Amino acid sequence: MLSLPYHKDRMYDGNAPGWRQTMDRHHAALIGEVTEKLDAEVGLSVARAVSQERERAEVDLARAVSEQRDEMERALREERAQMDSAITAERARVGVDTRRRLSESLNQTLRRIRQTSAEHETLQLLLEESSPWAECAVVVLIENNQARITAWRGTSLRDDEEEATPIELSEAAAMASCVESGDPIVALAAPGEVSAVLASALGKSPSEKIYLFPVTARQNTVALMLACGEVTPAPVELLCEAAGMKLESLTIPAVRGVSGVEMPNVSMSAPVSGTLVQIGGVSNGTHSAKTQEAATWTKLSPEEQALHLRAQRMARVRVAQMRISESTELRKGAETGNIYRELKLSIDAARNEYQRAYMSLTSSMVDYLHLEIVRSLAHNDARLLGRDYPGPIA
Repeated sequence: MLSLPYHKDRMYDGNAPGWRQTMDRHHAALIGEVTEKLDAEVGLSVARAVSQERERAEVDLARAVSEQRDEMERALREERAQMDSAITAERARVGVDTRRRLSESLNQTLRRIRQTSAEHETLQLLLEESSPWAECAVVVLIENNQARITAWRGTSLRDDEEEATPIELSEAAAMASCVESGDPIVALAAPGEVSAVLASALGKSPSEKIYLFPVTARQNTVALMLACGEVTPAPVELLCEAAGMKLESLTIPAVRGVSGVEMPNVSMSAPVSGTLVQIGGVSNGTHSAKTQEAATWTKLSPEEQALHLRAQRMARVRVAQMRISESTELRKGAETGNIYRELKLSIDAARNEYQRAYMSLTSSMVDYLHLEIVRSLAHNDARLLGRDYPGPIA
């Protein structure tokens, strides 16, 4: 048998046909597979990284938006608080300014009323100066249970109606009640309340309100002011009281109205009431009175009579000022049954002034301030003043 010599490199001879091609083919396939897997892994990693970055960005954006919103809300709250504070301050300033202008206007009007020299001037001025607080107004004079129209503004009355037939108070229930009580009242604009002529002249439906304010001199109602539309009652009432006090100071025996119609004969020496009674003190609900012989008005000297009249005027003016300047506190005190607690500073100041100026000067003096406080502030119900109210000045 013929044997050929074995050569170890023959099998791996690089020149052997097809071997290199096979290796190249497998190498290329391996490279392609590795490249494909690498590309896939890189793409997956990139997608994962992009997704994570997007989530992080969204979280950061949401946090930034939330912080921005919180900051904006905080800034908005601060701005709103500043605006509220500014509005409150402005309201307070406007309130103070309004009260100041109102006080100045009332002071000027009261000064002008005090300076009038005739009764018709006083009543005409009363009508004119009430315009800021009463849209429509009519002044009527009272005589012998009749009312006669004398002046008006903002109504449909004509000049030829000035001397019209007097209105019988028996046919105008609200007017009769106001004359009898001497207190302001509010009534419906119905013919049976204020008469057919005034209800028509004021041009209001029967369901609307009319304010009636008395003008009193020596506790007699000598005139009425009827007001309707937009009405602020307190200043109008104060002006009517001031006009009444001015009429009291006039010394002629008869008072002529705006159109020359006589009002009731009001004697300047007439007593305030039949007798003047000294009022005992009241403290914390315990009444202690000192019995004293009643002193009639006619037994008083002219100087004492004048002192009594000044005391009355002082009491009415001080109480009217309280009603104007402290109306909110007065309303609160009336609702809680303790007016004295709400108006304590003003009442105590007025009492001290009244004590020094009048009570200490004569034994016949009456505490008109106490009577006016009960009548005007408490509407004749002394219980509304509260248990702490010290009562009349002894």
